[in-house]
Amino acid sequence: METLPYLYYKGTNSRYYGLYIKEKGVYKGAARDLSYIPVAGRSGDLIIDNGRYKNVSIPYKLELVNTTAYAFEELSRAINKWLLSEPGYFKLWDSYDPDYYRLASYSGEVNIEQELRQCGTLDIIFNCKPYKYAKSGDNSIGIETSAHINNPEAYSCEPYIKLYGSGNLQLHVNGKTYRFNDVDEYIEIDSEIRECYKGTTALNNKMVSDGFPELVPGDNFISRNASVTRIEIIPRWRTI
Repeated sequence: METLPYLYYKGTNSRYYGLYIKEKGVYKGAARDLSYIPVAGRSGDLIIDNGRYKNVSIPYKLELVNTTAYAFEELSRAINKWLLSEPGYFKLWDSYDPDYYRLASYSGEVNIEQELRQCGTLDIIFNCKPYKYAKSGDNSIGIETSAHINNPEAYSCEPYIKLYGSGNLQLHVNGKTYRFNDVDEYIEIDSEIRECYKGTTALNNKMVSDGFPELVPGDNFISRNASVTRIEIIPRWRTI
């Protein structure tokens, strides 16, 4: 049983519930969000790029083989709680593609079709953000003064950056400068959610520059001014 394919969601391996992947459905890659606007007197629609990709659906057919201590009905309730107890996006990956994960949500029904006394099947479809993330991109990169960082993926990523230092800090990314005034000890910059903070305290008012840092495919040069004592970056490498 250990060699059968499985998925990992909300910090739990599906094998804990006796669930194994029977079939992974075919899904299309993320579509770019474009609007097509007809214009009077003009042949062909005007294309407006909304600057994002749409969510994708990731389907699985799971097989349940109850080798746990639960009765079948108890196990069904436990699986229901696992999938539906919390709303939001959670990491999802499977043993077919173990180096990447997606941010997935599940809100559908949990209907387990019992086939034998301790066996059954379950069809589920996860609603996922468009990108899939390399697990290696969750590793923190420490920079003392400056460094070249290589983005191995074909898409720009939105990193988490922690700047240590007090006073007026400057972060330089590929020739663009990001300024943060009157910082005490450190400031955290999350490009994905477009927020600056220190722990649970919002610090967007400390940022006096436009936009948030991105790491482009290939080489990225990172540096700082003298007020910054250290930089920590979690790059979040991603692809479609």
